[in-house]
Amino acid sequence: MEISELRKEEEKAWDSYVYNSNSSTFYHQIGWRNAVQKTYKHKPVYLVAKEGGEIRGILPMFLMRSVIFGKKLVSVPFAPYGGVCADDEIAEKMLIEEAIRIAEEYDVDYLELRTISGNNVKGFITQSLYVTSILKLDRNPDVVWNERLKRNKRKAIVKSEKRNLSIEWTDRVDDFYKIYASNMRDLGSPVHSKKFFENIIHEFPDESKVSVVKRDDVVIYAAFYLFFKDTVINSWSSTREEYRKYYPTDFGIWNVIKYCCERGYRYYDFGRSQVNSSNLEFKRRWSAETKPLYYQYYLKNAKEAPNFTSMNPKRQKFAGIWKKLPLKLTTAIGPLIRKEIP
Repeated sequence: MEISELRKEEEKAWDSYVYNSNSSTFYHQIGWRNAVQKTYKHKPVYLVAKEGGEIRGILPMFLMRSVIFGKKLVSVPFAPYGGVCADDEIAEKMLIEEAIRIAEEYDVDYLELRTISGNNVKGFITQSLYVTSILKLDRNPDVVWNERLKRNKRKAIVKSEKRNLSIEWTDRVDDFYKIYASNMRDLGSPVHSKKFFENIIHEFPDESKVSVVKRDDVVIYAAFYLFFKDTVINSWSSTREEYRKYYPTDFGIWNVIKYCCERGYRYYDFGRSQVNSSNLEFKRRWSAETKPLYYQYYLKNAKEAPNFTSMNPKRQKFAGIWKKLPLKLTTAIGPLIRKEIP
C-alpha cells in the first residue's frame, strides 16, 4: 500500500470512494475542499492510500497559518467532523503516520483530526467538548410526530402553525446571511464570509439549500442545509430575536423534517453543539440522540490542545467585547478572524 497526495486526475475516484464508503461524511468531498480553498485560501493537503491502483483510504487536511492563532493542520476546518476514512486499520494507520510526518515537516503547533468513531490513536490526545444530535426519520412523517417527538415539542409546532408562517427553499443566501450575521454578533462570535456559503452552493448545487420561514413576507428564520446520502444536516440556522414568539424555528425544522421524510432521508442531523450548552438542550427537546465528537490532537509545538469553546475565559472576554460592536463592523471584519478559527 502506498500513500500520496491527491492528484487532479484522482478527484473523481476520491469522490466515488467517499460516496461508497460507510465511514465518510459530507465534508470529505472534493467540493468542501474547493469551497474552503476558494473562500479562505488555506492550503489543502489531501492524502490517498492506494493498493493495486484502488483507493483504500483518504485523509483530507488543511494547513492553516496565522500570526495570531499559529500554524495547524486540521481535518477538516469549519466542519463538525472529518478525519480518516479508510477500509481497514492498516490504511488508517499509514495515513495518520503520513499526516504526522507532514505536520513535522511544516512544523505546526498541532495536527487535529475531527472524528466520530472515538478510536484511540497512539500519540494523540482526545477532547470531547462537542456533540452532534441525530433524529431518526421515517418515510411517514406521522411516525416521527407520534412516536419520536415529545408532547411539548408537538405543542410548540402546533402553535407555530397558527402564526401565519410560510416556508420555502432557495439557493440564494442573502436573507439567511443577514439573520445569521446578526445572530453571531449577538452571540459574540465572528461570522463566516458570505462568500463561503455562496461557494458551498456553487460546489454542491444539488446537495445544499437554504430554507427560509416568512411571516407577512418578512424572513424571520433561515437555515443552511447540506444533504449527504441518507442524511440532511442543519449546518447553520438563525432566528430574528423579535419574532421568536411565533416559534419560527420549530415551524422551519418540522417542515424540513416532513420534506426529508417524504423523500426517503433516514436521519436529520441538528449539527454540532457544545457539551452542556443551551443549544444542545434545544436539540434534546426534539428527541434527537446525542452523539459525541472526538477531536484528536498530535501536539508538535503546542503545550496543550486548543479550546475554542465559549467556556474558554479568553473566548468569553472576546465575546463580551464583540457583542458591543456595530453589526456593520462585525460583518465586515468577522470573516478575517473566522477564517483562522477551524
